[in-house]
Amino acid sequence: MMNGEGSAATNRVGIGMKFGYGAGDFAFNLAYQTTALFLLYFFTDVFAIGAAAAGTIFLVSKLWDAVSDPMMGFISDHTNSRWGKKRPYILFGAIPLGLALYLLFASPDVPVDMRFIYGLVTFILFCTVITVLNVPYAALTASLTLDIKERSNITGYRTTFGLIGTLVAAGATKLVVAAFPDEVTGFRMMGIFYGLVIVVVMFTTFASVRERVVHDEEKQPFMKNLGVIFINRPFLILAAATVMFMVAINMLAAVVNYYFKYNLNAEKMIPLAFLALFVTAVLFIPLFVYISNKKSKKFAFNLGMGFLALTLIALFFFGERDMSITIAIFIAAGIGMTTVFLSPWSMIPDTVEYSEWKTGLRREGILYGCFFFCFKLGSALAGFLAGLGLDIFGYVANIEQSESSLLGIRLMISLVPLIFVIAGMVLLSSYPIDEAFHRKMLDDIAKQR
Repeated sequence: MMNGEGSAATNRVGIGMKFGYGAGDFAFNLAYQTTALFLLYFFTDVFAIGAAAAGTIFLVSKLWDAVSDPMMGFISDHTNSRWGKKRPYILFGAIPLGLALYLLFASPDVPVDMRFIYGLVTFILFCTVITVLNVPYAALTASLTLDIKERSNITGYRTTFGLIGTLVAAGATKLVVAAFPDEVTGFRMMGIFYGLVIVVVMFTTFASVRERVVHDEEKQPFMKNLGVIFINRPFLILAAATVMFMVAINMLAAVVNYYFKYNLNAEKMIPLAFLALFVTAVLFIPLFVYISNKKSKKFAFNLGMGFLALTLIALFFFGERDMSITIAIFIAAGIGMTTVFLSPWSMIPDTVEYSEWKTGLRREGILYGCFFFCFKLGSALAGFLAGLGLDIFGYVANIEQSESSLLGIRLMISLVPLIFVIAGMVLLSSYPIDEAFHRKMLDDIAKQR
């Protein structure tokens, strides 16, 4: 049963709730993007873990996420509390997330042969805690409104805050680290400061949002809930395409540190490079929200990714000629990157309705759980491939790199991500849900009830 279905009040979401909900993604991206952008570098150049071993940490952690993400979605679907189904996890998970981020960058004085174990354990802890919060948080989108365009607008707020969190992670992290005598102390203090910010913001989000579209359904076994995923064709297409895009984006982002430090001999320009990517992405959110509403979400998504593909080609051929050209290419890449932050989260609620339309089971929690796993899988594969690639091309931390190593870094920031972008675009081209299809699904669901 769905309470408040179809009413104007249910479809419209107030500005305060939009801001409060969006703020949560600032905290998540501050945590998540700090690890995506800097953890591989931290492991190899600060904590002294080998490149291949560091990449393996990223991959192994996803074996656990493959279980924990959909399980968390199942748990949130079957949660009933005075705060709702999703909000209690935001409340009680805030402090553990801040603590987990600190532990990840704490650099304890452990033997060299134990550092791989420490890195693996703390990263699995971090991934688990962020799952407990972010799966219910993401599923809240489908519980705030049924209106497809209002969901795009809410996702626009969320994406804006998320990209601001990414900007802070990208632009401020190296500056915070540099404010201390050495990188070990700098990363440790960064973990403490970011952890405190995350806790405060998550408490604010909990206080700001309410679950306004409530679904009361009979409980089903976990495997039956999981089964709704495999007959949800739009979800499978969107998930597969998103994995490809996330591999590309996260590999590009992870290799930026090495590219500027070794290929360009301009380590101090790393914050500017990240700001060029992510400030541009923030500025172009309104344009891509407009395109999504005017044309379709699929069209906007592939338009952005197609533009990104062109910039990756330019980066390979012209990225090392002049710093002004390099930064200009990064700005152009940021335009395309906008859609990987915006489009997936505005499209996934529509696959929730498809599930209910097709099977009679809504189950947004388990769908969001599996979708969040796709994001983390893309990030993990990017970290693994980057670490493995560095090792294959002969990378050795903190020395002048060989020609082979420099070529490997250049390939992994441009043409290798390009392959994944093209694969994602091909997959996404068959995504079937547009506004008319979504409206038909809602009408059929209402008749079935």
